[in-house]
Amino acid sequence: MRRSNYIVAGLGNIGLELVKRMSKDVEVTCIDLDPETERKVKDVREDALFVHGDATSRLVLEKGGVAEADAVIVTIPDEKVSIETARLVKEHFETKRILAIAATQAGVEALEELGAEVENIFASSAISIRNKLEQTSRTAHAIGLGKDEILEVEVHPNSRLANRPLRTLTPVRWRIGIIYRDENIVVPKRDTVLKPKDKVVILGDPPVLKTVAEIFSFKFQQFPLEYGSTAIACLTGDEDESFFSELDYLFSVFSLSRMVYILSRKAAGKQQEIQQYMTKENIRNAEVITKDLPPFQAIKEALKEVRGDQGLIVMPKFHARKTFLRRTGIAEKKRMLYSLISMAHCPVLLTGGSFPYEKVVIPAVEQVNLQFALETAMEISQSLNNEVTVLVVNPSKYISSDDDIHSFEFMKKTINDVSSMYKISIDKKTLSGNPVKSISQALPEYNLFIADARKWKEQGWLMSALNPDVLWHIIREAGISTLLLPLMEEYL
Repeated sequence: MRRSNYIVAGLGNIGLELVKRMSKDVEVTCIDLDPETERKVKDVREDALFVHGDATSRLVLEKGGVAEADAVIVTIPDEKVSIETARLVKEHFETKRILAIAATQAGVEALEELGAEVENIFASSAISIRNKLEQTSRTAHAIGLGKDEILEVEVHPNSRLANRPLRTLTPVRWRIGIIYRDENIVVPKRDTVLKPKDKVVILGDPPVLKTVAEIFSFKFQQFPLEYGSTAIACLTGDEDESFFSELDYLFSVFSLSRMVYILSRKAAGKQQEIQQYMTKENIRNAEVITKDLPPFQAIKEALKEVRGDQGLIVMPKFHARKTFLRRTGIAEKKRMLYSLISMAHCPVLLTGGSFPYEKVVIPAVEQVNLQFALETAMEISQSLNNEVTVLVVNPSKYISSDDDIHSFEFMKKTINDVSSMYKISIDKKTLSGNPVKSISQALPEYNLFIADARKWKEQGWLMSALNPDVLWHIIREAGISTLLLPLMEEYL
C-alpha cells in the first residue's frame, strides 16, 4: 500500500513540532533555507528527507518532490513568503492539498484564493495541523487584525517581561500568538507566566514589533518606540518659545519620526504665532490638526487621525496646572488626566522647561508603581546617558504599620535588582517626614520626573482627605517636566 507523502516548507517551531508528531506511516520531506535545520529535523525524525533551499523557488520545490506530494504544508512565519510558496505550488504542480498558516485577513484571503486550507497563527499548532491532514473537511481561520508581520523571539532572563503573567502586559498594536517551552506548545492565557528561554511568536505592526522584540530579548530599545513613533503636541494658545524648544530637544534625544500639532479652540486663533515658533525650532515632519474643541476633547478626536501610532503626547505643564489642574475639582482633574493616559495608551509628558534631562528622578511611594518607572528610566538613560535617582521616604517609626515597613524594604530591593539587571547605577536618596512635602521639596534639583500612573486611586473629595493619593499630590506640585507612564491594562 502506497504511503502518503507530505512536504513541510519552513521548519520553525511549528514545522519541527509537526514533523515530530506526524505518523510514522507517512513519508516526510522538509524544505528550509537554513542548512542547520537539517540536524534539528533528524533529531526529531530520522527518516525525514531534507532539501536545503528557498521554498519560493520552483526548482527547489521540484527537487523536494512537490509534484508527487499528497499535501504541501507551509509553516513559514513570513506571510508574504508563505503566500508566494503556495502560489508556486498551485500554479506549477498538481498537488492535492495545500495547508498554510496566516495571521492577517489579507493573508487568509490570498491563501484561500489559492485553494489552501488556512490555519490561524494564534490557534495553529502541530497537533491541529496534523489533525487537519487526517480529516477530509476544510476549515479556515482568521484573526482579522490586518497586520503584516510575525516574529519569533526568545525571552531573555533579564527582560522586564520575563516571569510576568500575560495579564500584566500592554500589547498595544501587537499580540502574543504561541509560546514554545521545552519543545512543548503553551497556549497563551491571562495567567500564563512568560519564562526565560520561552520562544514567543508575536504579531503586529512592523515598527512596534521590532521594539517589542528588543524588550523580549533585552536589547535596549529606543524610548518611546514601544508605543509608537509619532509625538502629539496639544497646543492651547498659551505656549511660549520654551515649550517649542523643549519639543525640539525631545526630537533630538528620542527616536520620533513624526510630530503632530493639535490646535485646540484657543490655539486655532494663534496659528501665525505658532507657525513662527515651529519654523524657528525647525521641528521636522510637523503636521497640524485643528479642532474647535477644548484641549482634551481635541486630543481624543485627533487620535483617530493618528491611527494608533502615537508614541508620546506632549502638553505644557503650566496648562496642566493652571488651566486643567486648577479650574476643576480635585477628583475631576485627576479623572481627566487619567482618562487621557488610558485612552492614548502611551506616555504623556507635561513639559516644565527643565531640559536637558540630565537628572531623572523617580519617587518611590508605592511598590506597585516603582519597577515599571525604573525600567523606563533605564531605557531612557541609554539615549541620554543621564543620572537616575530614586527618592525614598523612611517610614515613620510611630505610625507605620508592618506592611509599610515591608513595602519600604521591598522597594529598596527593587531598586537594587533593576540597577543590577541594567548594569546602571541608581542613586537612592532617603528622605524623612511627610512624603508629599519632602519629595516635592527635593524635585527642583532634577530635570525629569517619571511616574507610573496605573495605580492612581479613584477618590472623591472625602476619601482624598482621609486617604490621600500621595503620587497624585506630588505630580500636582511638581514644577519640573513630568513623564506619566500609561496604564498597564489587560488587552489579552
